[in-house]
Amino acid sequence: MKRTTFTAAAALLLLAACQGPAFADGGAAPAPTAPATWQPRGSVLGGAATTADAPAMKAGTTYRDTIRPGQTRMYGIALDAKSSAYASAFALPPPGAKVTYDDGIELKLVSADGTECDSREEHFDDDGDARPVGTAVERTIGDEDDSCQGANQYTLQVHRTSDAGSDQAVWPLELRYVLEPPLRSGTVPPPAPPFASASPTPLLTGGTRRAAGGTSFETAAAIRTGIWKDRLLPGETRFYKVPVDWGQQATVFADFSSARQIGSGLDFVGAGVRLTAYSPVRQYVDGADGDYSGSPTSLAEQLPPASYANRSSDDDTVQRVRYAGWYYFAVSVHPDVAKQVGGAVPVTLRVQVKGAAQPAPAYAGNPAAAGIGVTAHDVAAADGTATGGGSSSSALRAVAYGAFGVGTLLLLVLAAWFAAARRRPVRG
Repeated sequence: MKRTTFTAAAALLLLAACQGPAFADGGAAPAPTAPATWQPRGSVLGGAATTADAPAMKAGTTYRDTIRPGQTRMYGIALDAKSSAYASAFALPPPGAKVTYDDGIELKLVSADGTECDSREEHFDDDGDARPVGTAVERTIGDEDDSCQGANQYTLQVHRTSDAGSDQAVWPLELRYVLEPPLRSGTVPPPAPPFASASPTPLLTGGTRRAAGGTSFETAAAIRTGIWKDRLLPGETRFYKVPVDWGQQATVFADFSSARQIGSGLDFVGAGVRLTAYSPVRQYVDGADGDYSGSPTSLAEQLPPASYANRSSDDDTVQRVRYAGWYYFAVSVHPDVAKQVGGAVPVTLRVQVKGAAQPAPAYAGNPAAAGIGVTAHDVAAADGTATGGGSSSSALRAVAYGAFGVGTLLLLVLAAWFAAARRRPVRG
């Protein structure tokens, strides 16, 4: 009886141990059935309705709040007269939320005397395309057109625009602001390298690797020059980050593969797929979208070379690529794609970072706290795994390997116990 019990237990543990690596490699992992979503992080900070009551934000700290349709939330930011500042906010509608083209959020940075230092707005730009939406506003020191140069109390204002027939639920917000230190006195940054906006060429050589895209900036998968594969469900947005040093230029292609069609194949979803680029301070840089019906299509984003001098450019896209750091690329699949294809959409990311790294400008402080700059370790560690806690697929792989290790250990213990039992004399 004891031997029978051991045999059954050992068989079960052996099965669990063998399933561990297969599950971890994706061979036996169950396919997700619901889109993974951005879960807001940080300290809770309730925005106020007036500037007088605006709660204070701290540089380099992530906050979370909520916002209703038509509501404006205000947050206080105290700035000195030396540092440039970048304040971001992202609204996070639930999957499947009803949204229209003009729904979204509008950001303003306002000084104590009511001067509007900067304003930006981001909308869904398509009916039904609920996804994380946001950007960052800025106060740039040394900008002759920016009147907000002094040390003062400023206010970040976040307003949610919403059509009367759109989702009326409260949405989560994630907010953050960072400070870029000034350059040392007398420092003159080199001029910006030329940027030719010719059609980019995709990277075609090299082996492919798996990437587990994150659901937010905090959990973005770190990837470098190479070819990376992932899968996205309709209604899902996945984030990837690419290390770009001073003087380097990043180009990213997102190839959306064919998928199992369940519709007629003649219909398509307008703006069914998207590729959006963000700077290290979470500011929108540029974006592209395309129709999708389950047949292959491709989108591309080519950034200008990263240069401190880009901030004086008249081109908004060039102006926002003003520092080295992690550049984020969000890949989105429209929820309505579920009417055209069954299951996930395979995506191939072709990433190419060109150019030799140039010396960083002489900052008077450490810009790393603002996410500015990259290291050789950052590049080497960009292996496609999600960061900051990981995505659900990364977590499943970790659990699988953990289960494999524990199962193997228990199997060894039971084997030793069984061997000892066989050596023990039998009584009676």
